[in-house]
Amino acid sequence: MTKAGSLDVDSSSLDPLPHHIRLWLRAVSALGFISFFASFSLFSILLYRVIRWHIKAKRSSQFVILILNLVFADIQQSIAFLLNTEWLRLNKIAVGTRICWAQGWFVSTGDLASGVMCFAIGIHTLASVILNYRLRTRYFIATLAALWAFVYIMALIGVGLHPHEIYVRAGAWCWVHHDFALVRLWTHYFWIFVFEFGVIGTYATIFLILFQRLRTGYYSAAEADHVKNISRMMMVYPLVYIVCTLPLASARMASMSNHNPSLGRLCFSACMITSNGWLDVLLYTFTRRIMILSDVPPSESDGMDTFSTIWSSSKRFGAATVIEATGRPRRSRSRAASLNGSTDDLFRVGAKDIKLVTTTAVVHEQAQDADFDEMGGGHHRLQSLTPEKRYSEESGRTGQLAHITD
Repeated sequence: MTKAGSLDVDSSSLDPLPHHIRLWLRAVSALGFISFFASFSLFSILLYRVIRWHIKAKRSSQFVILILNLVFADIQQSIAFLLNTEWLRLNKIAVGTRICWAQGWFVSTGDLASGVMCFAIGIHTLASVILNYRLRTRYFIATLAALWAFVYIMALIGVGLHPHEIYVRAGAWCWVHHDFALVRLWTHYFWIFVFEFGVIGTYATIFLILFQRLRTGYYSAAEADHVKNISRMMMVYPLVYIVCTLPLASARMASMSNHNPSLGRLCFSACMITSNGWLDVLLYTFTRRIMILSDVPPSESDGMDTFSTIWSSSKRFGAATVIEATGRPRRSRSRAASLNGSTDDLFRVGAKDIKLVTTTAVVHEQAQDADFDEMGGGHHRLQSLTPEKRYSEESGRTGQLAHITD
């Protein structure tokens, strides 16, 4: 742990907390609690669903697993700022304590992991929506493991270089010592800006390609309305991430240029970045099809199907047929699958033979009261006309009811 007596005034304990800082830290702690509660709730639900899908359906959804990892990153980020409640309780920021070290660690890992996962979701969206491509399961899991390894290695570099004095007071909470500017830059903020620009570039690319396809009539009339909604959302995802992360990143970069931000500005930036958790929960719950209440994982036959907004009506009935095959496709008979269509790929087996392997998945939903209302209450009439006794199979052939005695 850091020895408080060897620190300068900007890094040593702050005792007592100024009144206006106490007010700011209350706001930061409250938003941290909201993000933690929202992120942990969604994480628990999605983890339960992923396990159930694996047991019952023997498969899962790559997109849902990415959301699961994103909210896990948001949990770590929210814990970092939720720990400010300890400073409020003590009425001071105590450097050299376990809480100070833990807060610095979670700030380092949570902020970076959130950016990594937002960028990964953007790349996955680009690949599935535009290219209709998804990694094989083992490569997908390996990629996730590599991303988390990157996050923790970046945090461990600073700890390895300065094991005893890495985390001290950095404004209104604990983080990397300001004397270790290169550690701050190359293990944290350089990558934060890389992923910020990466998120903007990825979603801008998706938007431009979708817009161009809409102009050229690439999609059918039925698909076009759904694609228009998707293209609008391509601007929302990066906007939320940038608005939440840019204030703190810019403030820290300013401090590296000897323009130290005020404690009030840092606390406002903390309010924004810790709001990333609950905003992610709202954004992805209401705009993406993560199937919180379903025992069946969402279909991955078409990246468009992962989008589902609360302001647009979705198809509720019918069957979705997906034709899949194993091997390397030699010739495709159709373009990327549409929202309600299927793909037919032919595969060469031998010198003269061609093999088509078909797998059909039928998605169904239970009828709701609103659907019966649209049918004019016909279900009530059917119930009243349905006999309670049993009849023989001959009744179906002759059209006359032949009662079976009990």
